[in-house]
Amino acid sequence: MKPRSINIFLLDGDPNGIRVAQISMSTIQAIAFRRNQLRRVRETFPEIERPGVYILIGADENHQDRQYAYIGESEGVGTRLSYHNSNESSRDAKTFWTDTVVLISKDENLTKSHARYVESSLIRNIGGSVRWSIPNAKRPSDDAGKLPLQDRVDMDEFVDQTKTLVGALGWDLFREMKGRGPEMSGPSTDVAKAPPDVTAVFSFIGEGYAAKMKVGPSGEFVVTEGSKARARTTPTVPRGTVALRETLMEKGVLRRDGDFLVFTNSYSFPSASAAAAAVIGASANGRILWKLPDGHTYADWEAGQEGPQHIAVGIPGEPGS
Repeated sequence: MKPRSINIFLLDGDPNGIRVAQISMSTIQAIAFRRNQLRRVRETFPEIERPGVYILIGADENHQDRQYAYIGESEGVGTRLSYHNSNESSRDAKTFWTDTVVLISKDENLTKSHARYVESSLIRNIGGSVRWSIPNAKRPSDDAGKLPLQDRVDMDEFVDQTKTLVGALGWDLFREMKGRGPEMSGPSTDVAKAPPDVTAVFSFIGEGYAAKMKVGPSGEFVVTEGSKARARTTPTVPRGTVALRETLMEKGVLRRDGDFLVFTNSYSFPSASAAAAAVIGASANGRILWKLPDGHTYADWEAGQEGPQHIAVGIPGEPGS
């Protein structure tokens, strides 16, 4: 690794909101944002409609200390992300996806072949990390994005800078693990108070539970104080959820009250599904279980954030990205 100077622009002044990172004197730009901020990013940064590479990040519900990182490429990244966002019912639905990093070149010289080469290189570079799983159904072939020597040198630099930028934005998926495996940290015990300016309030109600969730301006998923979770768990509950519920009880965030576990404080979860699983004590697809008063699901609401001008369509020739 070599010394680098990195500029990070916070669109709203929020370190957890939409961020743009760039290495000084470089044309490579990384844009990081929550899944439910996609519409705003497309409106604010039209350059993501050009060729590039993207990383979809989310929690592995069955392994508390592991995360998923799906790496893809497209001739039109914004449209491709919109397709993924609306593709809820297919076998390849990205239900784990909560955070996004888009990598593009500001000089508009990146082509489809360049993007395929970068995608292939990045997938190979995170294959050995014990913290991360790669849910890509297809792995790149050895000749993916085959390029002339000069272009390979340029794209190898793109890959190198991508690793640095993704790390600077808070994800260690390209970090080299040497020696013994890293010590896995426990679940976060920080209690997140619901922000005053919320964009939507969802309910999740059933036998033994009745909870509300707010989605804040930075895309956080906050189960509100007073929500009731089911005390018992099922055999399908993710192990990470069991550990988190136990920790929240130890810290007093969850308190036993008869047949319920009551949230004594609002608590922020990394995804709608993680919030739903904690409430119901079982594996849960929160994207369809959390609902607005009119019956629309969180997934419906999020798709609506795209707006009619961004109805997702597949890009010919890109079924696997």
